Amino acid sequence: MDQNQERTWGALVHLGGLIGMFILSFVGNIIGALVMWLIKRNESAFIDDQGKEALNFQITLSLVNVAIGLLISLRHGIWAFRSIWRDHDFDGWHGFGSAISLYGIVSILNIVFSIIAAVRANKGIRYRYPLCLRIVK
Repeated sequence: MDQNQERTWGALVHLGGLIGMFILSFVGNIIGALVMWLIKRNESAFIDDQGKEALNFQITLSLVNVAIGLLISLRHGIWAFRSIWRDHDFDGWHGFGSAISLYGIVSILNIVFSIIAAVRANKGIRYRYPLCLRIVK
């Protein structure tokens, strides 16, 4: 594989998470990065390295989304329990905007860092995501 193809695939593995995110939210980002990495990981050490990095970042973001979901559920659960004792009407939409904004922030971080990573990889520079769990080694 020549160097141009290596750099192109290095960029594509980072963009795979974005493509997957728009196709299937919450897990599509992992599937997209995983598929792109699995296709070419044995053909180049650079693609293998960048694929692992992209996959680790997408796994990290998915874990953050799960944590947000749990925190929002816990918050609504405690709030709903309190409302029973206070005899207030339960509004199921209470706090819904905060969930959207937290998920939105994670999505924006995914878009920004994935594009930065793709541009760097396309230049042949190995990219390391900040605050990323290194699960796949």
